[in-house]
Amino acid sequence: MYKIKMTVNNSLNPSKLAKISDGTGNSQSQFIRLLDALKRYGPRNLSLLSMVTGIPRETVRYKVKKQLRELGFRINMVPNIYRMGLTRQLARLTFTRQGLRVAKSLLQELGKESYLTYYCKVAFKNKYLAILTPPQRYAKLFAEYFDDLARAGIISDFEIRGVTEVGYPHVSYRLFDFEKGVWRISDEDYEYGAENVVVQRASADEQTNYLIDSLDLSIITELLKDAFTPMTRISSTEGRDPRLLRYHFQEHIVRKGLIAGYVIGWYPSGIENPSIARMWLEIKGGASKTIEDLFRKIISTPYCKFYQVIEDGTRMIYLVIDKQFRTAIDHLSSKFAEISAEGDLIITEDTNSYILTKELFRDSYGWIRPQLPLPSEEMILTKNPS
Repeated sequence: MYKIKMTVNNSLNPSKLAKISDGTGNSQSQFIRLLDALKRYGPRNLSLLSMVTGIPRETVRYKVKKQLRELGFRINMVPNIYRMGLTRQLARLTFTRQGLRVAKSLLQELGKESYLTYYCKVAFKNKYLAILTPPQRYAKLFAEYFDDLARAGIISDFEIRGVTEVGYPHVSYRLFDFEKGVWRISDEDYEYGAENVVVQRASADEQTNYLIDSLDLSIITELLKDAFTPMTRISSTEGRDPRLLRYHFQEHIVRKGLIAGYVIGWYPSGIENPSIARMWLEIKGGASKTIEDLFRKIISTPYCKFYQVIEDGTRMIYLVIDKQFRTAIDHLSSKFAEISAEGDLIITEDTNSYILTKELFRDSYGWIRPQLPLPSEEMILTKNPS
């Protein structure tokens, strides 16, 4: 796998951004129309973007290829992993005191060499969360591996649960004030009707009989790293005709629904600003209407980046909260108390994300079973704690 490197956008002068965005950022702004169109159609078809926004094609080209990048906007492609023959699981790992010495390096190796796509340490605890995407045929791969780690004294406990739905909500930038550099949103008002890119678990039969080849996977991998990547650049890497890649993209990837949608990432104050807090909010309580209503309100906010629904109905919401929404935590806590709901806030540290690579796939076989690392006793004893 490739490790995902975050593109850092520095904080911008609000007056400069307001000028670029046509002032107040109202719904008639070219800039806003283009952002909304990019979330729906992605950055590849400039003619389509021009048609739906009414912006001249060359202006669209300039804004998409140059201006948005300079402003720090990132367009991320969301793959439908279930249609690619993969599953999605959420793992909780509790490391022993000895195991903590190798926890970080172990998870990093799993991210580079297997189907682990995300991990984070839970602040103040010996615990980690991890997102796993093993193929359907190897759905028990990590459970067996973590059993081995437990027997080796590296972890003391673990839990793996299947994920049935992943969502990427996004509030329209029509609600962002580009002159002041803040959202025109109250902590106490969540009724914004955010659009949502949703990926739901397919049947075991559909996951087993997926249709994808190594060239499709190469294209998806490059677009995951950068949705702006032209086919000509991928073709030079693969040594294949660009026309063949464009065919695979349209006929294999788009037509088969391997792309679930696109999301736009942007942080007005810069992605590494110390005022930004990252955390998971876990909501328990099953499928009651009260819990569902609260869940829908929380994900309709700018600080919800994505969520996962677990097999037992638990919701895991990933929040990125900047200083504008500091009081949001207090408000959320009071809402939970009002309905007697159970929620846990998990503060994260030491986070890394990875994307799949074609080394895990063979055209004549499909997804392969990787060899997962098992640290030796000597390595555990000599490794310094992270």
